[in-house]
Amino acid sequence: MLFGAIDVGTNSIHLIVVELDAAFDTSRVVYKAREMVRLGSDDALERGHLSRRAMDRGVEAIARFAEAARARGASRIRAVATSAVRETDNGEEFRAMVEARVGLRLEILDGNEEARLIHLGVVNGYPLYDRVACIIDIGGGSTEFVVADGDQPYLVDSVKLGSLRLYDAYLRGRSDPVRAARRLDEHINEMLAPLAERIRRYRLDLALGTSGTIMGLAAVDAAARGLAVKRVHGYALTRTRLEVLQSEMLEMSEAERRRMPGMNPRRADIIVAGNAVLIAALTLLDREELIVCERALRDGVVVDLAQRDRAVAQRFGDERAQRLGAVERLAQRYEHLGGHQRHVARLALVLFERLASLHGLAPADRDLLWAAAILHGIGRFIAQSGHHKHAAYLIRNSVLDGWRDDERILIAQVARYYRKAMPKPAHLEYAALAPGDRHRVDVLASLLRIADGLDIGHLGTVTDVGADLEEDGVRITAQAESDISGEVEAAMQKADLFERTFGLPVTIDVLEGVRA
Repeated sequence: MLFGAIDVGTNSIHLIVVELDAAFDTSRVVYKAREMVRLGSDDALERGHLSRRAMDRGVEAIARFAEAARARGASRIRAVATSAVRETDNGEEFRAMVEARVGLRLEILDGNEEARLIHLGVVNGYPLYDRVACIIDIGGGSTEFVVADGDQPYLVDSVKLGSLRLYDAYLRGRSDPVRAARRLDEHINEMLAPLAERIRRYRLDLALGTSGTIMGLAAVDAAARGLAVKRVHGYALTRTRLEVLQSEMLEMSEAERRRMPGMNPRRADIIVAGNAVLIAALTLLDREELIVCERALRDGVVVDLAQRDRAVAQRFGDERAQRLGAVERLAQRYEHLGGHQRHVARLALVLFERLASLHGLAPADRDLLWAAAILHGIGRFIAQSGHHKHAAYLIRNSVLDGWRDDERILIAQVARYYRKAMPKPAHLEYAALAPGDRHRVDVLASLLRIADGLDIGHLGTVTDVGADLEEDGVRITAQAESDISGEVEAAMQKADLFERTFGLPVTIDVLEGVRA
């Protein structure tokens, strides 16, 4: 099923079209687009009123995005709006214009719901597991703060400190930008101090940043450091570097900032205000570094839909949904269910489908592969060393409602061989399997090994994968928007079991992936 999500922000409007497998809770991005519409321009947030010109631009952008999503086969489209629409007195009028022109219901999110969806999107793109993170999302009208681990948020808050809002209020047209920036910093610190005090009560393991402002700062910082970065997911921004950039940018005119390497010209005016928020947040939270995550609100909308569909299926007694739910509950019990597991599962399932003519396994074996992919890391709950063996032990000795004992044993064996040694007759549990089941383990574990190698950094940098059977071997294609030499090397090393099982060499080609 193809699904479209439209995020109507104060500064930009985003579209993402995803191929969603609700049964397995996996997804593949097939199209992304963004337009900097500036719905909150013309001092809309200060006046509390959207201008007619901005509303017209917003409606037309949403109409184009809805058409693009439908043209790509999206059967469902969900549109959500944030700060600019919820805070203005004619936000309901804008919603009515969208519904009349596009035929879409526009959901106006409150700050807490926006933060919840941001959390869903982020943790499905950057695995947190049991680590506690402060997620910072700087939008055009507000900044959302979420303190959470991989399972749940503990604190969510929305502060009226957005890059466009602050630019309009403090920096636009000022003759002395340095002096204006000092007033801006005072305002931001006054607004953030009470929230930062609450956040500091948590023992944070890291800070994560998402939004166009933060990704834009990462691109500028990378360019200034001479780094050739196509994708900033996982990029580390330090407070020291942000402060250096801020000093440099304040001395420049907007025209000069537009010419900075890595700068999005349409963000050159407001980026100083956004950076001021980020510097203040990191300072008040006593964090020296922030990791950039490309996943955001629109991704959370997709995850939320998948979870709703799964919940409905389980509620109405869908046996398969209940089986898959049992696997996810086991992964959650041992604190290993996040973006990496889901991403590896999706890559492995695609390889399974693309190579069906080669392996000849039954469609039901796809469920075994998915379960092993979701559970392959749970052994770390016991110890990092030998965790693949610990995972097999936990799976063998756990209750999985809806799964037969023989299926549970096969899942354990597939997870056992996702890394390190290949299956051997000397391995007692493997040797005890029937010959046909040993072959199933060989095939499924070989696919899982390659898929896990393609996400060796746990960052989801491989956006899609394909596989073709050729005369002289199997050719795998990996799509990405950044350097994945490490992922390719890891996957090639872990292709050993595949090559032994099928007697065919594996090659991996890299293709440029989906671009925003």
